[in-house]
Amino acid sequence: MRIRYVSFVGIGLVLAGCASGEAAPTVVRELSVTAAGGSAEDAVREAALALSAALEAGDAESAWAYYSQRCRDMFGSVETYELMMEVNYEGRNPDVESVTVRVNGSSAQVVTVDNDPAAPADSMNPRTWTFIDDRWQFDNC
Repeated sequence: MRIRYVSFVGIGLVLAGCASGEAAPTVVRELSVTAAGGSAEDAVREAALALSAALEAGDAESAWAYYSQRCRDMFGSVETYELMMEVNYEGRNPDVESVTVRVNGSSAQVVTVDNDPAAPADSMNPRTWTFIDDRWQFDNC
């Protein structure tokens, strides 16, 4: 099965999925292409995996840091986001197999493959990340 990011269509919210069991890196290290010195694809992949790791660990505060302001405004607060995250991952066992990234300027499409049998049907849909304020931010809301 595939997953990473699930849309809550009924309430117009989007949650991000999760990945490895390692703790997410702090946001102090900007994930911009120029700061990282690598490719845009690598920077987006790193951000997507870090967001996934934070979600898998149940660390809403770290995950929140990867969301664009537009998405944050939809949730209203990190506390609301945390509640939605808990509901989304109840009974789940995320197991990220791979992340595919396609960058076009300041926008990227990310598909994360998850072997979790409880992954929702839309999990293979590409999710949008946008380069805002010198870093890649999850912007699929």
